[in-house]
Amino acid sequence: MGFEGFLGILVVVALFVASAFFSCSETVENENEQLDKLDDGVGNIIADGEHMTRAEAEDAQARGEFYDTYL
Repeated sequence: MGFEGFLGILVVVALFVASAFFSCSETVENENEQLDKLDDGVGNIIADGEHMTRAEAEDAQARGEFYDTYL
């Protein structure tokens, strides 16, 4: 395996890293979209009958508590 093989492996790794980065940014956008839909208009979130701040809602979402929350 010469320089060409090393270069090929390097390109594959770079594509993998770029793919992971772009899929991660899509996930964050989807999570923010869900919280935006649950916003009460003054910066608080209403979910499952509870009022909470945006930071509390982001923490709950990170724990997976909003997975099945629908409007």
